[in-house]
Amino acid sequence: MKSKLYLLLLVPVLTLASCKKWTIADDSNRIVGNWQISYVERQGNYGSEPVYTGYEGGEFYFSNNGSARFSDSYGEMNGSWRMIPRSDGYNGGSNSLELRLYDYYNDDAIEWEFYAVEFTGNRMIGYMNRYGYEYRYEFRRY
Repeated sequence: MKSKLYLLLLVPVLTLASCKKWTIADDSNRIVGNWQISYVERQGNYGSEPVYTGYEGGEFYFSNNGSARFSDSYGEMNGSWRMIPRSDGYNGGSNSLELRLYDYYNDDAIEWEFYAVEFTGNRMIGYMNRYGYEYRYEFRRY
């Protein structure tokens, strides 16, 4: 009788132990380094079109401590970045990215919130909703 009881208790333990644990990918370390915008497009009701942001000629630098910098021939902006895990409840989720950069001298700012970020090789692709449009930013590491 005792052996049957132990077997009965062992089945739920083994069942729970065999379940796959879904985790959110931590891409925080993949963003560290130098990046440039290579392409931006805006999706609308009638298709997509390329967009010029004014930041294509510069360099974004993401440090491992959460600080960030953008520099080009016009100057430099400093600030921070933050990767936020997002769970969709099915596939473990993805990460979103908040980027805040400021140049107080020239009164310039970047305040971007990408609701999803993907990494493929030396590419980072961020998706953003703004002003009723869907934007796709593609960055290249160099």
